[in-house]
Amino acid sequence: MSGGRAVQARSIDVRRRIVDAAVDMLLEHGYSGASTVRIQTRAGVSRGRLLHHFGSRDLLLVAAAHHLARERIGVLPVDHAWPTDPGERIDAVIDSVAATFEQDYFWAVTELWIAARTNGALQSALLEGEQELAREIRSGLCVLFGPDLAAHRDYRAVTEVIFTSLRGMALTRAFDRRGSPSRRHLDHVKRVARQVLLNAPDAVER
Repeated sequence: MSGGRAVQARSIDVRRRIVDAAVDMLLEHGYSGASTVRIQTRAGVSRGRLLHHFGSRDLLLVAAAHHLARERIGVLPVDHAWPTDPGERIDAVIDSVAATFEQDYFWAVTELWIAARTNGALQSALLEGEQELAREIRSGLCVLFGPDLAAHRDYRAVTEVIFTSLRGMALTRAFDRRGSPSRRHLDHVKRVARQVLLNAPDAVER
């Protein structure tokens, strides 16, 4: 490996260690406790090295949360052998989406969303990345549901309801550790999705 490539590789490794440390601190201590001192200590880097890669604490924490999110999007089972029956496919996709809200990413970004309510700088740092992630998620869901279901005229509305409902149910795990979403809630979401997407087959987007 040439000298330039070695330096670049080390820089990427340091950046990754910093991001991983930031995620750990968000999960262990929340937004207010994820200080740069704790992050640099966990990452084993100097403050100067941390600031070289990330100009502010908020930019670092947002980058950490979005890094996790993209990792999760990247491993969505788009090549999975999904059921050919439309109803069974709806159920399988909803189970897969529900599983994303049990990942570390969800709790890391939730910490940032809550903090952003009263932090204008954090709002600005979050917004662009969140909008881009939303587009990537919508694109991924189209692949998971398949072209036939995604062509339904109410597909967009249904998937938004699925996503927001599962996210809301997952939030209850912050105070109720019995598991979220519950089987009853999941079954309800699946039933609603089936009722809409499996009806009016001629009512599709053109």
